[in-house]
Amino acid sequence: MGLNKKFIGLQLGPHVYEIPELQVLFYANAIGGTNMADVAPPCFSAVYELPLIYEILGNVDLHGSVEQRDKNMLMMLHVDQSMKFYKSIYAGDEISYTAEITDIEDRGSGEVIRIHLVSTDIMDRKVVESNWGLFIRDIGSGKRPEKSSSKKSSSLDQEKILFKQDLGVPQDVTYKYSKASNDMNPIHLDDEVAKRAGLPGIVVHGMCTMAMTAQGILRSLLHSEQVNLSSLGGRFAAPVFPGDALEIAGYEADEGNSLSFDVSRKSDGVKVIKDGSVRLIL
Repeated sequence: MGLNKKFIGLQLGPHVYEIPELQVLFYANAIGGTNMADVAPPCFSAVYELPLIYEILGNVDLHGSVEQRDKNMLMMLHVDQSMKFYKSIYAGDEISYTAEITDIEDRGSGEVIRIHLVSTDIMDRKVVESNWGLFIRDIGSGKRPEKSSSKKSSSLDQEKILFKQDLGVPQDVTYKYSKASNDMNPIHLDDEVAKRAGLPGIVVHGMCTMAMTAQGILRSLLHSEQVNLSSLGGRFAAPVFPGDALEIAGYEADEGNSLSFDVSRKSDGVKVIKDGSVRLIL
């Protein structure tokens, strides 16, 4: 059974979250960050966004029944993410945020639910915009979607490499990141649950991989000054496992203040993040 498309356009919030200093430190530590104590890493907004996302996904009427909801939650994977950063988040900031379901897409083998979140400060100035793409397997129509003609024909491999950066994934990263980010999805914590979901075992959160990638890019180009990061996005193309050794490759993009990137597993060359893009404030 597919998701209830009447939920497209549903809005929740605003909710308010005051940024705890310890949460900033826990999050930075979980992703191997080197940020100042009071400045949150770029992807920190996931900490308060995720409870609202799970509130949306927990609605039984979205799925049709309690049993279908529980099955869908087990079969859910994070497939893509994009973020725009308007100003840095600091410990002690009071953030107001809202969420909206913008689309439910049929992918044949499943459906993607798209959720857009907007954060503002106490002066009603934008802080972060986030777009989450969450894929639920085994509920699609079975029909293959038409391929988009707008997809880039050139491969990143043919573009000029600006940098390469090794990225090690700690064995205990999923436990640290789960607590730091409020994402306690059991496929990241329990081997048996992950296997019931059709995975080989515990997998790393997509947002954890993205956050660590952002830190790697900052180390390569910006000396960890995340205030210079304007946007970040990419597609989660393959699972990442605890202990994986990854490599970030950054490439020249069409605009001088942007770059493209991908992230590959060094043991087999599989790209775990594709179509990555970063925009910088120069």
